[in-house]
Amino acid sequence: MNRSQANGWAAFGATLLFIVGAMNIVQGLVAMFRPEHYLLAGGQTLLLSMGLWGLLLAIWGLALWAAGLALLSGQTWARVVAVALAAINAVAQLGFFASLPLWSAIVIAIDVLVIYAMTAGWPDTSRRTGAYAAGQADARGATARDEAAESGMARERPGRHEQSMG
Repeated sequence: MNRSQANGWAAFGATLLFIVGAMNIVQGLVAMFRPEHYLLAGGQTLLLSMGLWGLLLAIWGLALWAAGLALLSGQTWARVVAVALAAINAVAQLGFFASLPLWSAIVIAIDVLVIYAMTAGWPDTSRRTGAYAAGQADARGATARDEAAESGMARERPGRHEQSMG
């Protein structure tokens, strides 16, 4: 992927990260300020209070947004980070599945789409084009000339002072 701009898959994945990040922020804010909305038996989920779980979800939503921005800026490392964040987010949504199954299923489905966009849209590095291919060809040519010169099979070229003036 070119570092100067994002391709279509990266833009698609970034958009999905913005959506799922916003969903996490909303979900986190509701858990912090209206925990009775998610209240299950015992009032806790996954070993944490709803307020703490909500804070973690809101922070996680901001991390998803940051990954989306990094994807749009064309950062290659952002693809790997996006896959990891989406996978962890899908697992984290299982904590809310009992209280909001449809909401959690939608978030998990978006996470799966992010993972697909980041892995299916990975650029093919085996085919180089443009300036990179030209530079690679020049490097191969220089290496071949150097090897020929070392083996004594290089054709001697006359220097400037040896060329005829005719």
